[in-house]
Amino acid sequence: MARKKTPKLRLSIKTSLSRRLREIRQELFGDHGGPELARRLNLPARTWYNYETGVTVPAEVLLSFIQLTGTSPTYLVSGEGARYLGAGEDRQTADLSPVELIRRGLEKLERERAAQSASPVGESKSASGRECHEFQSVPVFPPEELMRPTLDPKRAEGRVLAYPQWFPHPAETIAVRVADDSMAPILAEGSVVAIDRSETDPEALQGKLVAARSEEKLVIRWLDLSGRHLILRPNQPGRDHPLAAVELDELPADFLIGRVVWSWSRFGEA
Repeated sequence: MARKKTPKLRLSIKTSLSRRLREIRQELFGDHGGPELARRLNLPARTWYNYETGVTVPAEVLLSFIQLTGTSPTYLVSGEGARYLGAGEDRQTADLSPVELIRRGLEKLERERAAQSASPVGESKSASGRECHEFQSVPVFPPEELMRPTLDPKRAEGRVLAYPQWFPHPAETIAVRVADDSMAPILAEGSVVAIDRSETDPEALQGKLVAARSEEKLVIRWLDLSGRHLILRPNQPGRDHPLAAVELDELPADFLIGRVVWSWSRFGEA
């Protein structure tokens, strides 16, 4: 029996969806952030990259992606409207199942296309002008500045803009450039990470990505606890980037700077 051909509309939606998934991932996680996004979605990195190239995305993965990134379901499916859900938006979709959530977006897309087909050319209005978001300005400091007891705001080398809802404690969040390739491919050298300085409890940071003062330099590492030892683990352990172990009883009060809560591959200078 011959296989049914994929309808052009369905193929177009699938192609557009994969493109928007890739664009949002690049915007939020950077050009090399696919593995980190896949980790947060509990997926193999290769599986995620398959989705970005057009492989059908399961409904539960789309829902997890929406919840993680704050992406508007309507934008993700149709490309229309604001890219991200506003902080004060009435999220009536919270009680919908993944299938219902995606079906609603598809239905909206069909209604809008039908309305555009019935309207004279030139009467459709773009929603892009209505997109408006409030941003949090995060100062970016050189790595050596975070080794000081106190930070001087005047020493910031730039700033990044991000949505406040990305940060649990915006007032305690700063950013710094990654100085080496020990966390590649999750964080390439030169990437910028946001650090929440209110989170410094080793027990609460088990398995998290943290910023710490180790051997008189700033490092970005995974934090693991083993017995009475705190271990800083690079993503690429080796001679240049070995594991670092510190006894919890001898841990300096300012050893941990905070938890890494977000990352960018680039940022604009202030």
